[in-house]
Amino acid sequence: MSAWARFGRWLPVIFVCGLISWCYIIFLLDILIPLLQSSDQVQHDYGLACTIAFNVIFGLAIMSFLRAVLTDPGNIPDTWAVHPDDLETGEQTRMMPAVLQTQEKKHDGTVRICRKSRPPMYKPDRAHYCRVMQRCVLKMDHFCPWLNNCIGFYNHKFFVLFVAYMAILTVFMVTVMTPVFINIVSNMEQITLDLKDQEFHVSLTYLMLCLLSFGLSAFFLFHAYLVLFNYTTIEFLEKRGCSPPPGHVNRYGLGPIGNICSVFGNNLLMWWLPVRWTVEGDGLRFRTNPTLKTL
Repeated sequence: MSAWARFGRWLPVIFVCGLISWCYIIFLLDILIPLLQSSDQVQHDYGLACTIAFNVIFGLAIMSFLRAVLTDPGNIPDTWAVHPDDLETGEQTRMMPAVLQTQEKKHDGTVRICRKSRPPMYKPDRAHYCRVMQRCVLKMDHFCPWLNNCIGFYNHKFFVLFVAYMAILTVFMVTVMTPVFINIVSNMEQITLDLKDQEFHVSLTYLMLCLLSFGLSAFFLFHAYLVLFNYTTIEFLEKRGCSPPPGHVNRYGLGPIGNICSVFGNNLLMWWLPVRWTVEGDGLRFRTNPTLKTL
């Protein structure tokens, strides 16, 4: 990949950083600081509470964003490489025990092989080839251009937290800004597009946040559903969809709490932090639905 192509992949990330910076600065300078400087004690206390809450959520969102961007989603170990002789003959005689224990098979019952990888690799359960990263990714969910990273086993939690915190943050900002925006519109005699005008800054930012809060909330609800039922986006689209086939049972469904713990970890207090200290597994093998044994 050329240097220009690599730089182009970072443009959406730069755009996201710029948009977040713009909204943060406008909200801080034009909304929070005037509240903090108010001579009305009630307004001042309200502004102080909003400032603290805003910066705590913002800090968690940015930490989640950075970890989602910078964390490798998960790579298949070199030990899973297909032996050249087996690849040529079509026989699979040199597989490791871990490969033999994979749940997902091809239609003919043989293990899955990613021939696009270099070298070709046996595919662990839930692993898929990412054409952007040009390799297989463990528990691949999707490639996110806004993060310039594939979402997989090791950064899935950070991605979901980032979307969640940004949805909460935008809804919070819209709620706080609504009285200010209504006051601006009520007293506006004519529409101006002066970039130096504070009222224009607030109005433009408010309208952007309304769109962002709606989109991010819907996006978060979708991914919350996937986490709750232990699907990746690929699995949802390929195996379930909006109309699952009769008798469909999710192979990896562990119940609501078990499904959440598989992504966020076993400690409830750690669910809200962008860390993976209590997340179990290595992305190569996964616990399966216990009801499958009785079906």
